[in-house]
Order: sequence, then structure tokens, then C-alpha cells
Amino acid sequence: MEKEFISIQEAADLSLKSIQTIRRAIKSKRLRIKRQKTPQGFNYMIERNSFCEFYGIKIAGESTVKTETPSSEISGTTNKKVKSFIKFAETEESEDKVYISANDFKNFSQTMERLLNQHSEERQNFLRLITSFQEKIVVLENQLNLLSAPKKNWYQIWR
Repeated sequence: MEKEFISIQEAADLSLKSIQTIRRAIKSKRLRIKRQKTPQGFNYMIERNSFCEFYGIKIAGESTVKTETPSSEISGTTNKKVKSFIKFAETEESEDKVYISANDFKNFSQTMERLLNQHSEERQNFLRLITSFQEKIVVLENQLNLLSAPKKNWYQIWR
């Protein structure tokens, strides 16, 4: 049986962990890897079974999809394995099974990023509004103090 490997980025996406967390797991030898030498250093490819065991992830379904290669490459079709769904490990007691597709997860993460950006912009607008209200309150307090000050007649200026 041929071993399947995934990149560190794919592992991070599947486990919802950061790339640095995956690198730490590799360094502590919790994951089995294959090193590929490149001019810049090494690329680490993680053995899929070891990754799934360590993080408790089960890949639900895989289907083979034919994709056409770009016209610059040799024409024809190649088979690629596509992970259609991911099932996260659950306790034995749980009857609910949650399946999400990789596209759904990407859409969700993009939506969350948009919401966070929108929240940040709204927060900045709110803080600007509060600052302008504070400035207006100071101006109104100054005007009120001037109105409540004792009035002098024009001829009593020299006193």
C-alpha cells in the first residue's frame, strides 16, 4: 500500500491548527514525515495516516476527479484524489456526526474575516463618534460657563 503525504499547509487547514503548531509536532517527532530537499532548504511532507491518528481526524469520503492539465502542459487528463468531506473526531457517546466540506470551511473562514474587518471598521467609527461628542460637550460646557459669568456694564470696564 502506497503511503499518502500532505503538506504542512494542508495539515494546518485540516486540523484547524497553525502552521507553527504542525512544525512543533514534526520537531517533537509526533508525526511521521518525509523530507524533500530544495535549494532553499527542506520541504516536509507529513504522512497522512500518522497525521490523522495524532489529531483524531477521519477523512470521510474520497472521490477521484479527472481534471484537464493546462494547455502549456501535455494535454490529457490526470486523476487526482480530492478530499470531499472532513469528519472531526467525536466522543463515542455522541450520536451527532458533523461533516463539512473544504469549500464550506473556506467560505466560512472568509465570511468570518469579512465580519471581523467590518467590526473593526465599525469600532473605529464608533470611537471617532465618541471623541467628537466629547469635544462638543467641552465646547458646550465652556459656553455655559460664559453665560453664567457675572455681567459687567460697559462703563465698569476699568474697575
